[in-house]
Amino acid sequence: MGAELIVHGCVLPLGEPGHDAVAIRCGRIQAVGPRESVLRLGDESTVLLDLTGKALLPGFFDAHTHFLQTGLELTYYVNLAAARSLSDALDMLAEAAHKRPGQWVVGRGWDESRWRERRYLERQDLDRAIPRQPGCAVRVDGHLVACNTLALAHCSAPDGELVDRERGHLRETPAWELLTSIRLDREVEVEALAEASRHAAGLGITSVAEMGGGTALKAYQATRRRGLLQTRAFVYLPWQSLRSLSELNIERGFGDDKLRLAGLKVFLDGSVGAASAALMEPYAEGEGRGSLLVEGGELAKLWRTAGQEGLQLAVHAIGDRAIETALGAADAAGIVREERHRLEHLELATSEQLDRMAELGLVASMQPNFVANWSGRGGMYESRLGAARDARIDPHAWVIARGIPLAFGSDGMPMGALSGIAAVLAPPHEPQRVGLEDALQAYTSGAALAAFAEGEVGQVAEGFRADLVVLSADPRTAPHEQVRVEMTFLGGRRVFERR
Repeated sequence: MGAELIVHGCVLPLGEPGHDAVAIRCGRIQAVGPRESVLRLGDESTVLLDLTGKALLPGFFDAHTHFLQTGLELTYYVNLAAARSLSDALDMLAEAAHKRPGQWVVGRGWDESRWRERRYLERQDLDRAIPRQPGCAVRVDGHLVACNTLALAHCSAPDGELVDRERGHLRETPAWELLTSIRLDREVEVEALAEASRHAAGLGITSVAEMGGGTALKAYQATRRRGLLQTRAFVYLPWQSLRSLSELNIERGFGDDKLRLAGLKVFLDGSVGAASAALMEPYAEGEGRGSLLVEGGELAKLWRTAGQEGLQLAVHAIGDRAIETALGAADAAGIVREERHRLEHLELATSEQLDRMAELGLVASMQPNFVANWSGRGGMYESRLGAARDARIDPHAWVIARGIPLAFGSDGMPMGALSGIAAVLAPPHEPQRVGLEDALQAYTSGAALAAFAEGEVGQVAEGFRADLVVLSADPRTAPHEQVRVEMTFLGGRRVFERR
């Protein structure tokens, strides 16, 4: 039997010179090569698709995102990312409260660094906007939740570093516990994942690493059963799941081609925006040095056990103090390169820390969109950290120079490989700069490597799954603003086409 689909007349920015055609059969790439030779693999039933000079790439792989959350922002949550001011955000929340009497009101995505008021939402603000039902609003980074008085009644954690009842602020564990306690109907979650899948396809994203998989796993399974999950999901569960996975003898890779256990997620610190990332030196605004959520000895013990159980750790470490703790724990645990453990975000890594990271064989999972969101003169990084630390934050170039495997993701702020790549091609500071080929690889083969999927996805090569994205123009020659996603294929099936 011949190829089911042959795509030809394309340019392959990550392919061999002279190759301009791809044959697909049974969901996988049958051959890649010059048009004349690949067309010979077709027969009378083969569908031919002439791309006439458009670019063909492996489907983008978002190496760190919150996929269910993205879907809920599109379908259920009050999306505060569009709020231009604090008062805009409060108006949006008040409208939602009016439409949902008696129900929880949950907003997500606010970012005070973009508002003229330049301050956090607080309890008294939310009490005015949502006076008769519990309501909360999650900052864009997910590490700070502002609550009204009725929502605070659901928080049992004591006041202290992570709980400020006067301002209505919950950080880290108390924030996540509150959000987890807000139960959503399973149908709401399935609809959200289906919408997230459609949204991802429109962005050329065919695979994601889900970093909030603990409470989402059943929703993923239900969406998968119904055929609504049109994105490959590599799920990271909270590290507290280790014991249960061990008792069931479940290792990394458990699942199928659409839904698979990838590993465990550990939070070492918070975020720069919430002033909870763990720093060596205090924040520029005098808000302390942030918080370490797991001590080094405990992390080393967890790392040893995870390695023995065949599980990969993805360790959230943003501040230089958190990164130092992670490296010390990795060294003490005796991790080996083949286990391919990951450091997530890695925002304030020093040169010396990156040298040690390369020796340990750790993977760097970073978010290029953070540069566009918050770095540069007058940005949030500069105001929280000062100009000197902003000038070396998100050092992608330093990572590449040391040969550290690099995977790009978005953290859902927002999803979009093309916009993330554009951010590091012309960033505010030199350590952030990445060449186009390296950036494309970080969002394809690099992300696949980070999830142990490098033999399946991330390349336009024979035997790989036919997860592909068609761009309107060659990104090597066309201005970035002219490059759009035209089509997306998952397993050789078209899941998006721009109309």
